[in-house]
Amino acid sequence: MKNNDFDKTSQRPGVSRRAFLEGSAVAAGMAALASVGLAGCSKTTQVAPPANAPEGAPAQAINYEVYDTDLVIIGGGLAGLQAAYEAFGQGKEVIVVEKAPWSFGGAAGYNWDQFINFTRDDLPWDESGDFVLNELTDKTIAKATYEGLNHEERNLLLRYARMGGNLFQRDPGTGDIQPLFDIPVLYGIYRGFPNCLFDFVEATGLSILDNTMATDIMVQDGVCTGVMGLHVPTGTFRVIRGKAVVCCTGASCWMYGWNTAAPMSINSPDNTGDIDAAAFRHGCKLEASEFFQCDLINIEPKGIAASFVSGIGADSGCCEFICDKDGNYFFKGMDYTTLNKITFTQTIAKAIAEGGGTENGGVYVDFSTPEAFSRIGETYIRNIELWRQVFGIDVEGMKLECGLEAYEHGGNPVTDDHLMSTEIPGLFHARGGGYCGSQGGSSVNIAPRNGIYATRMAVEYIEDVELPALDESVVAEEYNRLHGLFANSGGKRPQEIRLAIQKAAYKALQPARSVAAMQEAIDELIRIRTEDMPAMTLADTSKVYNTDWKCAIENYNLLDLSEAAAKAALFREETRGHMYRSDFPEQDDVNWLCNVRETYNGGDIQCEKSAVVEIA
Repeated sequence: MKNNDFDKTSQRPGVSRRAFLEGSAVAAGMAALASVGLAGCSKTTQVAPPANAPEGAPAQAINYEVYDTDLVIIGGGLAGLQAAYEAFGQGKEVIVVEKAPWSFGGAAGYNWDQFINFTRDDLPWDESGDFVLNELTDKTIAKATYEGLNHEERNLLLRYARMGGNLFQRDPGTGDIQPLFDIPVLYGIYRGFPNCLFDFVEATGLSILDNTMATDIMVQDGVCTGVMGLHVPTGTFRVIRGKAVVCCTGASCWMYGWNTAAPMSINSPDNTGDIDAAAFRHGCKLEASEFFQCDLINIEPKGIAASFVSGIGADSGCCEFICDKDGNYFFKGMDYTTLNKITFTQTIAKAIAEGGGTENGGVYVDFSTPEAFSRIGETYIRNIELWRQVFGIDVEGMKLECGLEAYEHGGNPVTDDHLMSTEIPGLFHARGGGYCGSQGGSSVNIAPRNGIYATRMAVEYIEDVELPALDESVVAEEYNRLHGLFANSGGKRPQEIRLAIQKAAYKALQPARSVAAMQEAIDELIRIRTEDMPAMTLADTSKVYNTDWKCAIENYNLLDLSEAAAKAALFREETRGHMYRSDFPEQDDVNWLCNVRETYNGGDIQCEKSAVVEIA
């Protein structure tokens, strides 16, 4: 472990979540690591024969890799990489487990540092603060931090953000804005993405196990002591042990449905809620599963539908040009300062529910006038010429069919004030279920801040923790579960079942929701659980880069989270957040100012109300 270069004056172990969240820090940028070699020790364990083995078959020897560290961080996206920074700054050894193939996953893997901090430098703050409705910047937090800054100070802050910084503070003496962490390799000479990421890894020696899918948490004597999973390219079983685990796996949205050739979610297809689902099955309750956050993106042409990076949608600058199939415009002449994301989504969802939707279940953004075309958001302008050159599509002068896509999802394990699981000590979550209140869900723009906070609490937790001896029976159980998936024949392929889960989930969980659609979806998900999953068949019997195997494992996670979300959506009998229910069209604070919790109970998923925890 190399000496760290962090400004230790900014490290305050033991700070409460309330105090941390009340600070002036802005979650506005990106942090990262890159993959480096990491050697684990090899172990051999005798395990029971597979379930389909002949009676009396002998135990078999299995080989697997074991990695020991102080902290295990799951996910190499914005939250996970900032969490790794924090662990390094606290002088702890850390291993990041990343499912993606090139070290960086989620928003970091998408190279979102190029636009996640976007704002216009040519406008004063009061004109640009509400510039893009669908941008990932939290304007409320950002504006509070920018108060009192002159133009030069604000641009300096933005420059810091674009260089990979994420949190900022004011100098207590001068009041000047400054990065919370002093990382010379990032704040000195900016080399751009991904060079800044590799620079940091070289400077710190931090390690990432990429291409590694965490399939289960390791629980010994009721305490989380690591994770288990597969190295996808080789099929090697891995055990990554730590005194605590910090889950930074982002929004598990890939359950969201498909629109012909494209999914109605901008999240990575690898984002299948693996750790959330594993925690759920181990007894953790989920909270706010019914909530998604949505934006409006093109669903035609079908080949590039639902892609925030390559698509074109409707930002706050062109909201007045959004209309239903009959040409009724939703937001013409309104005061945009009163238009928030929830009102935006509910208005469009209501129109679709009442028959105003297009054939594909969307609405139109009318770019047929020069004024409307000139108002296309900065985020999408880069794609106008791309569409012309690659697809022969000229957006100027057309009505573009757009749909409500999911970009964030709730449904995370319930945590305490330190973002540690209330059921399993040692398991921390950057997205603690329910802490965002009765509107549900978290957001990418606060995920890095939460990753840092969860890691600070994890560091405090492990000070008095010793890593126990490895329980090989826990390893054997998970090994047999994964390899038992090769036993079936004659059933449906994992990809076919995956699509069925996603189609069912979309019926229940699109913003415009009806009782009939939600109940139909729940019935279909239960049918998939009882009929399709037990017979799910892998066509590829190899362990090497077996995408059938990977998909099959993920299907269990998607199915559990989809059913929990669908049942929670049906359970909440009101309109709230980004959901509109035609049978309960109003928000009901008398009966439903609460969170909804889901319990697994051996596969029988049940819902209950829980009190909202407000952070003043």
